[in-house]
Amino acid sequence: MSVSIRDHAAAVRARLEQDAVLATCTFQGVVTERPQRYCTFFINSGFREQHRQTGPDARADFNIVVHSVGSDPTQAQAVAERVYGQLLGFIPTVAGRRCTRVRAVSSQPSQRDDTVQPSVFYSVDEFTFLSDPA
Repeated sequence: MSVSIRDHAAAVRARLEQDAVLATCTFQGVVTERPQRYCTFFINSGFREQHRQTGPDARADFNIVVHSVGSDPTQAQAVAERVYGQLLGFIPTVAGRRCTRVRAVSSQPSQRDDTVQPSVFYSVDEFTFLSDPA
């Protein structure tokens, strides 16, 4: 079975949406509404490494970048706390794959974005996990 980026992204989104607040304000890339606070995530294509001499598919190293957004720094931080609560230590379930626990790899302080009106504040956090053939 090949590595499905969409299946991995769906597992991440489903996990984020298990949180009562994030359930209604989680987006993948494009924000289609403008709630007062929300998160949007981006997932890479899964950097592929071939570890087996024979057998199915390669290991994929996925990175998830999450923007936690709010109308002020406190709201952005509150969203980021919920994101961490959902993703840190989570093991994605993807058919035909065996994933490792999600771990945090980088974080940026809250920043103000004046390119949109009204201005918003956002935090950026990056997470990673591995996905091997089952």
